[in-house]
Amino acid sequence: MKNNILGAVVYLSTAIVFGGSTALLMLFIKENSDRCHYYNGKWNKIDLLCGCSSILIGFLVKRFLL
Repeated sequence: MKNNILGAVVYLSTAIVFGGSTALLMLFIKENSDRCHYYNGKWNKIDLLCGCSSILIGFLVKRFLL
């Protein structure tokens, strides 16, 4: 759970600073690596959902608040 929160913070800050597309690319590169090494070839839907939601929040913060 600690890694999920830390990853969400990283994706949120990346989405705010660099944009949503860069953060989304980072998410899929990391999750593809995790899928190959830790999850026996299956996508971890919880990690993807947490990452996508933090990217969406970061995008909305950048779009409407900054």
